[in-house]
Amino acid sequence: MTCPGEGGVTATDWYPRNDSKGLPVIRVRLPAGRCGPCPHLRDCVSSATGRRRELMLRQQQAPARRHRHVRAEQQTDAWKERYKIRAGVEGTISQAVGRCGLRRSRYRGMVKTSLQHQLTGAAINLARIDAHLTDTPRARTRTSHFAALRPAELTLDGAKQGPN
Repeated sequence: MTCPGEGGVTATDWYPRNDSKGLPVIRVRLPAGRCGPCPHLRDCVSSATGRRRELMLRQQQAPARRHRHVRAEQQTDAWKERYKIRAGVEGTISQAVGRCGLRRSRYRGMVKTSLQHQLTGAAINLARIDAHLTDTPRARTRTSHFAALRPAELTLDGAKQGPN
């Protein structure tokens, strides 16, 4: 790493370390004696005293390793059990936003807004009870216009899919 200033100072001290979160980083130090007279010092250093001339660089493998670890964890049964709860809650929120317009409040003030939320919850419950009693299946996920161009025999379940 070379300083962009006129001095052209090159960093020679590279140390592998762990940051405050325990992730692997590389600490690069620039020599303090050469940076002192540089007119671009304030561009490189943010400390008030101007003494700290080091950078923390993330190692490139660390994020990829973390992603692989998270992806592997998502395949476990324990993670899938925890995710079922989230999937159910997201379905409820989606229904509240799509059917009942819950993203915006019709009223000002906490009392009326709270009442709107409670009535919206009751409306969703009534809609779900009605769907259960009339054997109305839940709507399928919307098919994109591009996916609708695909022939029916190439779909995953063989069912004809079209734009909803």
